[in-house]
Amino acid sequence: MSNLDNLRVSEAEREEASARLAEHYSTGRLSDDDYYERLDAVWSARVRADLDMLFTDLPKSMPQPAQVARRPRPRRGRPRAFPLIACFLLVAIGLMVMGVPWWVFAAIAIGAIVFRKGRHHAHHHSHGHHQHFRSC
Repeated sequence: MSNLDNLRVSEAEREEASARLAEHYSTGRLSDDDYYERLDAVWSARVRADLDMLFTDLPKSMPQPAQVARRPRPRRGRPRAFPLIACFLLVAIGLMVMGVPWWVFAAIAIGAIVFRKGRHHAHHHSHGHHQHFRSC
């Protein structure tokens, strides 16, 4: 037995050992009785040797990497058109049921498309100019 085996066990080491046991239990290496008996032994262990003997007949499990919380990546580019079109159609159908003529909505939709294309073209034109200007 080495000096490390005689070191006192920390709460973190007990938690790690119980997680390793749970992993072995979930893969079917331990029966219910074995798992609960060893889990009790984890929490009553005093030194590392007490924990190590609980795993002598089990394969070494690789420590699981900590899950890094990933922030969702911001979407780039234009927003998806489907939600906008769906909302427009629902409002248009509702107002047509109330008596507003269909051609009013057609004119609004055509105007929005023309305005959008004009703005999109102007944005690319000015963006290209700025890139050219920066390179000089």
